[in-house]
This record gives sequence, structure tokens and C-alpha cells, in this order.
Amino acid sequence: MIPYLFHIGPFYFNMYGFCIAVGLLIFLWAASKYKLTKKYFKPNELSNLTILCVITGIIGARILNIFQEQYSSFYEMIALWDGGLSLQGGVIAIALTLALYAYIKKIKLWPLFDIAGIYAPLLQSISRLGCFFAGCCYGYETNILWAITYTHPDSRAALCVACHPTQTYSALGLFILFILIKYVLRPYLQKPGQIASVYLMGSSFERFINDFFRASHYEEQLFMNYISTSQIIALCLFGVGLILLIMTSSAKNKPYPV
Repeated sequence: MIPYLFHIGPFYFNMYGFCIAVGLLIFLWAASKYKLTKKYFKPNELSNLTILCVITGIIGARILNIFQEQYSSFYEMIALWDGGLSLQGGVIAIALTLALYAYIKKIKLWPLFDIAGIYAPLLQSISRLGCFFAGCCYGYETNILWAITYTHPDSRAALCVACHPTQTYSALGLFILFILIKYVLRPYLQKPGQIASVYLMGSSFERFINDFFRASHYEEQLFMNYISTSQIIALCLFGVGLILLIMTSSAKNKPYPV
């Protein structure tokens, strides 16, 4: 894979950032047309909040990634252009940002989370393609027919080793989650908070399963020699999502207008 499109001197225009930018544009375009957005947001408020969430999400994703990976220098810790973001750290940071924003602006919290819950999987799916091009989050060695071999010297993956394309597994899983929430489950998730709860459960389940195919899974100290730190976090987030789904489903809140 080619990790960047072109470079001008020391400045690289990489595929990782390009995919994230494309995902953000599609997210804003799709979410701005959604009826809940028009009902609960002022014009341009969604784009401003999205920019804020991008900043805090990247910070949170990088912080958790630093705790999970071994970086040899401060430069490697801040080299976001080389990839290396933890999806779970981003989800946690963005959730806190949304909660704080809703509190400061005095707007309803659950519609905010539900809008994000519908379109966040689409954004994450496209962003995962950036991981594929960068070579980060690569899978363990395998001889399956659809294995991918990285040869570019700037790739973050192990070079000249056929491995599971775990980034595309994740991208596909998240895209399926988006389709399920948006077009299959949406008519049944009418109460505020239900969509966000299902998203949290679905994205956590995807990460838990996908981690079994990642090379980094077998390079860290595993809990009971079986599951990784990321999977423990995923299980915790899944549990939180399940509790929230039970609470929001049993609450007496009025459902969203059809």
C-alpha cells in the first residue's frame, strides 16, 4: 500500500489524513440532512461541534494509543501523520465532549448522542481505510487468499509478510453497523438514547472480534492468556451500552416524532 499521495519537501500528504477528511465531509453532509439534526441544531452548529469533536477525539485516541503501544521517542508519540489512533479512546473522548457541550449549551443530550450514533460508524469505516493504507493496525501473519503484504518502506506494518487485512475487516464491520442502525433498526429505536446505546454496543463488539486477528493482540501481555487490554475496554463499553439500552428502553421519555 502507498501510505501517502505526495510530498513537498518534508511535508507529506498521507492517505491516513485524506481518508479521515473524506469521512468527515460525508459525515457532515449526511448528518446535516437528518431530521433530528434540523430539529435540535442551529445552522452551522453541527459543523462547529464536529470540528471540536475531531480535535478532542484525536487527542483521546492518541493518548490511549500511547498507553497501548511502545514508542521510543517523543516524536513518535506526536507523529499523528504516521497513523496510530485508538478508536476506543476517540469514542470516549467524543462522548465526554458531547456531554459537556450539551451541558454548556443547555441542549438535550440524547438527540445529540443519537445523531452521532447513526453516522459515526460511517465516519469510522472510511477512516479505517486510512489505517489500511498507512499499514497501522495490521493483522497477524496468515496464508489466506485475501492476505495483504506491505512492501512500502514507510508502512507501519511488518514488511514482506502476508497478514490479515484487519483494517478492512473493521471498515466492513463498521459499515454494516451503519447500515443496520440507519436502515434496519432505526424504526424500532424510537426512544431517545436507544440509537447511541446500540452504536456503543455494536462498535465495541466489532473491536472485540477484530482484535483476535490483529498482530498487536499477540504482542502484548494478555489477560488470562486470551484477551487484550483493548478487548477488556471493549467489553466494558459494551456493558455500558447494554445498561444504557435497558435504561432508555424502559424510560418514560416520549419517542422521536416519525
